[in-house]
Amino acid sequence: MKLLFELNNKTIYDIDTTILYTSSFKYTDDAVYYLNHDCIIITRDRENEFYQISDNIFSLFHEEELKNKSDLTEIDKLKLKILASLNSSRRVYVFFNVLTYLDSSFKEILFKYLSEHHKRIINYTTDIEEVLFLDYVVILQDDKVIMEGAKKLVLREEKILKKLGFRLPFIVSLSSGLKYYGLVEKEYFDSKELVDALWK
Repeated sequence: MKLLFELNNKTIYDIDTTILYTSSFKYTDDAVYYLNHDCIIITRDRENEFYQISDNIFSLFHEEELKNKSDLTEIDKLKLKILASLNSSRRVYVFFNVLTYLDSSFKEILFKYLSEHHKRIINYTTDIEEVLFLDYVVILQDDKVIMEGAKKLVLREEKILKKLGFRLPFIVSLSSGLKYYGLVEKEYFDSKELVDALWK
């Protein structure tokens, strides 16, 4: 795979990547690196450069009510921060433990939009459910890479994940159990695909 970044003892390839980390890892140095390499950084606390949000963007994300809403919640502010970044010419978007707070519909539209506009996604998270969103996974403990690879291969290493304090994502665990009882033929990484398989 093509190299995208080398930073702080890890390699980031040119593929949408989830960085799953334990509580012992601190991402401050990584955030500084990305800032110095012209990336869009999205955190709950950091203020971003302001870009005008078009009516088309509000409509695409079904967030028209945010245009004139005065009593914004923290989630509203986070959504506006993301929407305001979409007009940037920068190619790499780095999310630091924020996507877990967003509803599934917003995330689905966001990933599709970024993909269609040839943007690269790097998502730092402590929530293993988010591993299902992107193709490649890097798992960190302290400042060390414990494991990395394609999503489906990493999620087969259940024993290692448990030692790090992670359980399997719900849909993977469920489909694994259903497979054991012969109700499905394989493990699933997408809830819609699992439902379709069960209804066949």
